[in-house]
Amino acid sequence: NINHTVVTLGLLLISLGCSMNLHAEQLMVEEKILVNARANAVWALIGGFQALDRWHPGVLASTLLGTGKAAGDIRVLTLADDVHIVEKLELYDETAMSLQYAILESPLPVGNYHATITVKSVGNNEAEVIWQSTFNAVGASNNEVKKIISDIYLAGLNSLITLYK
Repeated sequence: NINHTVVTLGLLLISLGCSMNLHAEQLMVEEKILVNARANAVWALIGGFQALDRWHPGVLASTLLGTGKAAGDIRVLTLADDVHIVEKLELYDETAMSLQYAILESPLPVGNYHATITVKSVGNNEAEVIWQSTFNAVGASNNEVKKIISDIYLAGLNSLITLYK
């Protein structure tokens, strides 16, 4: 009985250690920019869940399954070399000009990826666009994965600055 108790406690501690490691490896990336346009105009461009191909240079096409405004809607992004990313809309808030989504399938070295894109008015003719996410690195170092995600965000956000010059 004592051996069984020791094994059970050992397994419990290993389990707790593993779950603590997962939480310790949770990474976050946030990039933001100011755009010379009214927030509602920027949201009109980027706020649709199916709109990423209209403003992100890395996305060639976006196919939507659903309305693009309901939790559970799916989009399939087509990148160069016929690479696809499948994402699920988690929350769409027109009033707050914010949407949250998760990656379901992707060649990116991430797991448990959840992101939010928000547009905020910071003046009469200026908007702040914030793109942030949490995720776990899979198959690459934390710093490598954070740089990959940051570069993806900056490519899209910088294209917004160009669109509104």
